[in-house]
Amino acid sequence: MSTLVLPFEEIKLTDTERCGGKAAGLGELTRAGIRVPGGFCVTGDALTRVIEVNGLKQKIAAIAATLNFEDYLGVEERTGQIRALIAAATIPGDLDQEIRTRYTHLVTKAQRYVAVRSSVAVKHSPVSSFPGMMDTYHYVVGEDQVLEKVRECWSSLWTARAAFARFRQKLAHQDGVIAPIVQLMVDSYSAGVFFSANPITKNLGEMVIESNWGLGESVVSGKSMNDFFALDKATLAIKQKRIVEKTVMVTMDDSGAGRAEKHVPPDRAHVPSISDKEAVEIGTVGKRIEKHFGFNVDVEWAFQDKILYILQTRKIRGLEETPHAQAPAKTSAVTPPRAPKKAPAKKSAPGKKKAAKKSAKKKAVKKTTAVKTTSKKKKK
Repeated sequence: MSTLVLPFEEIKLTDTERCGGKAAGLGELTRAGIRVPGGFCVTGDALTRVIEVNGLKQKIAAIAATLNFEDYLGVEERTGQIRALIAAATIPGDLDQEIRTRYTHLVTKAQRYVAVRSSVAVKHSPVSSFPGMMDTYHYVVGEDQVLEKVRECWSSLWTARAAFARFRQKLAHQDGVIAPIVQLMVDSYSAGVFFSANPITKNLGEMVIESNWGLGESVVSGKSMNDFFALDKATLAIKQKRIVEKTVMVTMDDSGAGRAEKHVPPDRAHVPSISDKEAVEIGTVGKRIEKHFGFNVDVEWAFQDKILYILQTRKIRGLEETPHAQAPAKTSAVTPPRAPKKAPAKKSAPGKKKAAKKSAKKKAVKKTTAVKTTSKKKKK
């Protein structure tokens, strides 16, 4: 086996530039003994090889050089040309075969579906994720379909959104890395996100969970209303729980492949999507992950057959300015804290106002009288 395709067990956190942030995190979690669905990563070097073998390097660079980011439609058209080049490229025979072999060794009759997910990084940069910008595919089955989705992940490095993101962050396009992950599919009855610190209030002593029925895609995409749990980090006690009416969920498409949005059945709409016991289990594993990595973590999780799986982890952004744990905040983790209200101007009592007005009038009368008297004296 080559170094272009690596199982999670052989990937470390230090492999971020080669395998992308998602794969590096999953490899690190696997090595730490956290329950992660098995899988492998087609490293960033694989796409580099495909581009070189097909003579696309100069063609892609020439198109990228013409991008005018003040012309959105133009960017969409030109990045589309790059995507088309990658989609039509020939995958070298040895790489093609290695991906097929890894896939057949990964799946079983009982677990024949996989998810193909994008893992990204930028060379010579700490950037290791572009949340929601790269493609992810669920309920993928068969060698040919896996290779097709790997190609589509490669192509998503050149969506207009991804190109704009690199431009805004002043990152060189040629430094972008995409390393597709092929991972056993978790057919979850409930899934969501976990934060080992409250990302809104920045309370480091409070952990937050958001959950919904089906796949976690509905939660991370922001398309669903989610159940909310706030846990005390020290004791794992549930400090706050809010069960909402859930209307949309993501699950397997009726065709038997791919995912689809569906309405939440009425009998489940108002029922908690996870139990208190499951919330505490998520918190327990989340604390373990935070301890291993040494920083506050944002985790994607899923339950299948009452078993908790971890699908992704990364550092929570925006907590750097909060060096110490704060006292538990009263503000909800979902609703941003409101700006403090300005104190109203002090009002004088009605009696004082009238007295002040009379005093002012008396002074004005005295002043006028004094002016008139002076005037008369001068005439004399």
